[in-house]
Amino acid sequence: MIAHVAWRLSRRAAVNLWRAPLPSLVSVLTIALALFLGMSFAIGLAFARSLLVSWGAQASITLYLDPATTDDQARALLARVLESEPDADAVYVDRAQALRRLRVDLGDLAGALDGLAQNPLPPTIEVTPRGSPEPAVVRVIAAQLQRLPQVAQVDYGREWLDKLTALGRSLRGFGLGSLIAVLGAALLVVANTIRLAVYARRDEIEIMKLVGATDGYVRMPFLLEGALQGLLGAGLALGSLAAADRWFLPRVQQAFVFASGVAAPQILLSHALLLLGIGALVGLFGSWLAVARFLRT
Repeated sequence: MIAHVAWRLSRRAAVNLWRAPLPSLVSVLTIALALFLGMSFAIGLAFARSLLVSWGAQASITLYLDPATTDDQARALLARVLESEPDADAVYVDRAQALRRLRVDLGDLAGALDGLAQNPLPPTIEVTPRGSPEPAVVRVIAAQLQRLPQVAQVDYGREWLDKLTALGRSLRGFGLGSLIAVLGAALLVVANTIRLAVYARRDEIEIMKLVGATDGYVRMPFLLEGALQGLLGAGLALGSLAAADRWFLPRVQQAFVFASGVAAPQILLSHALLLLGIGALVGLFGSWLAVARFLRT
């Protein structure tokens, strides 16, 4: 019985959409555009993060040891670092190896080091956390390593991390604000579309109320109509994202050599279900606003 009623209400909602194709199409396209822009921005942020990592923006922590530290003490400290940070890789760079690296980095200017009476570089331990940890996590790891014996100084690119954190915060804030604005516009479009449908059938609704129909029974077809618009919009957004992922992104990676080695983020089933759920909620809430206002009058 319940399934039969649900089928009748769903069919009625679909018929109502068919009777007003232009307003319904505007609602569907608005929701699709809102979700497409929001998901595209999220994918763009993930792609930019992968690109930074591929350029060597991977977080790295350098422990500068006391110059008097012996090789045995440094290797014992390396073992302690690996034990305390199992999710990180670490290597010991002795003073001679550090000087050889400096000569390579200086290139033609390496001859300036020949006049040194002794090696001024301290031994170091280079720690690289696996994955892409947040800047706050890198700061915590650096603070913990700073307390180890023989560690004179810790460098983890604080200035770079602060700039990266500020940039990420700004991008997330801009993206969230833009998404809220576009979703708000989609809500208004859906609400106005459903409101037009409600006023077009106001005589029918009044007759239903006179014969004893409850507000919930009157409201349900319109709520389903809005949810259906949201699902159609989300489906259209998913189709557009899939098309862009298949045909547009590969051409972008071919056009820009620096991005050719970075894998584009994939749209998973969980992402698709989340997008469909958001679309249905946007349509449902827009319809609820329109019908609630009408039933109050």
